[in-house]
Amino acid sequence: MMEKFDIKKVKVHRTLEGTILEMAFVLIALIVWGLIIWLVHQAPDIVPTHFDGSGNPNAYGSPVRVTIPCIIITIVAIGCMVVAYFPRYINMPVKIRNIRQVGLTITSVRVAGITLLVMALAIAYTMLGMTSPSPVPILAVVGLLLLEIVIFTILIHRAK
Repeated sequence: MMEKFDIKKVKVHRTLEGTILEMAFVLIALIVWGLIIWLVHQAPDIVPTHFDGSGNPNAYGSPVRVTIPCIIITIVAIGCMVVAYFPRYINMPVKIRNIRQVGLTITSVRVAGITLLVMALAIAYTMLGMTSPSPVPILAVVGLLLLEIVIFTILIHRAK
């Protein structure tokens, strides 16, 4: 008789793929935050800090205020990298029934963490680096994140 799969019993060990994604995460985080700090120092004293539904700036403030959502998103990205070691806490739209699905789930969370770092940079660049701010960089990263979710959900579903 086949034993029922229990994700709570899964232990995550270091793999080459995981190490590469974690090293990429650290490198990208350093680059992103170097660029964000540079953008803050290059920005004028007052910058757009919020946009309306049409993409027009409707609130202004100090460039340092722009770093607040970037910090929050970076913390969430770090959380993604940590939760990859605890797959039982990862909420997927697909029932996880085997170890192949667990591996794909872990990879999807790590890739999402890296993409969130890019989101932090897109926010900083939109508000601090563009001469006429547009939500296009942010929307592009949101689109990429949604595409990743769809692709990984399909891969996990097919890995039965």
